[in-house]
Amino acid sequence: MNRSSLIDAFKTFSPKEIKEFGEFVTSPFFNKNVNVVRLFEQIRKCYPAFEAGKIEKEKVFARIFPGKPYKDSTLRLLMYYLYELVEKFIAYNRFTSDDLRFQSILLEELHERRLYKDFEKTVETAYKQLDEQTTRDGSYYMYRYMFAEHKLSYLAELYLGKYEKYLTSENLHLFSDNITHYYLISVLKYYAITLNTNYLYNVKADTSVFEQMLKNFNVEQFENVPMIVIYYRVIMLFLTPDDEENYYKLKDLVVKYENQVGHAIGDLYINLENYSVRMARHGKSEFIKESLDVYNLELAKGTYLIHGSMPNSFYTSFVVNACKMKDFDSALEFINKYKTELQEVTREQYYFYSMSFLEYEKGNYEKALEYLAKTKAEEVYLKMDIRLLQCRIYYVLVWNIPLQSLLDTFKKTVQNNKYIADIRKEQYNKFIKYTNQLNNIRYKSDKHALAVVIDDLEKDDYFAYKSWVVEEAAKLYQSLK
Repeated sequence: MNRSSLIDAFKTFSPKEIKEFGEFVTSPFFNKNVNVVRLFEQIRKCYPAFEAGKIEKEKVFARIFPGKPYKDSTLRLLMYYLYELVEKFIAYNRFTSDDLRFQSILLEELHERRLYKDFEKTVETAYKQLDEQTTRDGSYYMYRYMFAEHKLSYLAELYLGKYEKYLTSENLHLFSDNITHYYLISVLKYYAITLNTNYLYNVKADTSVFEQMLKNFNVEQFENVPMIVIYYRVIMLFLTPDDEENYYKLKDLVVKYENQVGHAIGDLYINLENYSVRMARHGKSEFIKESLDVYNLELAKGTYLIHGSMPNSFYTSFVVNACKMKDFDSALEFINKYKTELQEVTREQYYFYSMSFLEYEKGNYEKALEYLAKTKAEEVYLKMDIRLLQCRIYYVLVWNIPLQSLLDTFKKTVQNNKYIADIRKEQYNKFIKYTNQLNNIRYKSDKHALAVVIDDLEKDDYFAYKSWVVEEAAKLYQSLK
């Protein structure tokens, strides 16, 4: 039973929720099956540890049906009924905790039942609640549009045939403006998500509808709706990456309207992080410090948590950029301080990788390899980061043969992994090519070949750790004089 969906669900319950569910399951309105109540009581005794030996099916059955032979189908049926109640409970809790959703459904019912007096009071209450909330995200405009729709339907029925009474400019604008704002926020948000996904992973989604919409889009007319402007500028991070001014305008907007964007704040900061990291990798060294500024903003405001955990990319990127600034003390302090805020399932992977990177930047290469050996990566880009770091360490230590083998394996991995975006594959392959060339040149002491490589590097676009390759090429050139 311990591995069942039922127990998995109860593991997510807080002590308060367990108590409230006990009241829920014993309520005749929701449940009249006394054996389901008994099953819950047996499970409740094992909360929160749910030790395997205490919750075996046969033991639970015997306590519910003393003296009767065990029947698996009977217990499974009770578990099914109890799980149904669990689903109803969590849905009910979410519904009753969302006042605006509650008000919307209540308005619909009051209208259907023609309880117009109560309808008018509820509409007034609903709008008051909306006006009092600070968040101005998509859901805010969705509810304004929904309340306006309820109100127009009510007025249409109240003033049947007298259109001039309710089809006023004010009422129509109340409806059309809010549905427009809700629509645009939703569309721009998911366009931004699509562009980010296309960049990070080899997933090609059709964006033609979004692109067509943007052709005639005038963002200036929506300056009074910050979320529309914000998502527009997030999109521009991808479509016009060289427009650094757009980034700084977005950053100012996110900071200014932080209290209005609701749950989106984490994703918005991630977009700022990713852009600054990308620009730093493309040789814009000022964005190394900029990325740290963004990270520290999030740390100060507590906006970095996603579902209660620090994102892995946040953790490693902070360390990488702090090391690039040669602020090793801050990097180490951060690694140890925030390790416990990583998701438990991947915590050790990212901790060991971060420690490895720190030791590498400090010049402790053998120590870096020790940490890398402990890093059991599952996420695709962490695997790639490990390979990149291993290659650089092997090169610096002049482990020519192991490096050659590693580069060959790395190349095959890049070629065969369908989840790596094409642009990333190209960057990895360039790193592999140039590192392989430098390794062979160093072995053969071929100065002419090195000059060709240096010339190619000057002409080539950005790729992963290009600055490191350029630096090592320059060192090798000096050594061959």
